[in-house]
Amino acid sequence: MATSNIARPSTPLVSTEADIDPVALLEERSTQLYSLLCYCHGNGHPQQEDAGPEHRNNVFWLSSVLAKEVMDLIQVCLKRKP
Repeated sequence: MATSNIARPSTPLVSTEADIDPVALLEERSTQLYSLLCYCHGNGHPQQEDAGPEHRNNVFWLSSVLAKEVMDLIQVCLKRKP
């Protein structure tokens, strides 16, 4: 039989804004944005052309939100440089 530690449901970690390193977050968001755009366009013909205009618009919306976050994080990181 499993012990209670193994069998209990996992809970998300609680973090505060102070715990988040802007440089690490910038790296994460820029990697996500790059992967999203590579997935959408690849090395030529768009890979997800059959998704339809609604999904395509949502992907561009997500890309713009990530790009804005990256720009904001760059400003935070530049202000923190000694």
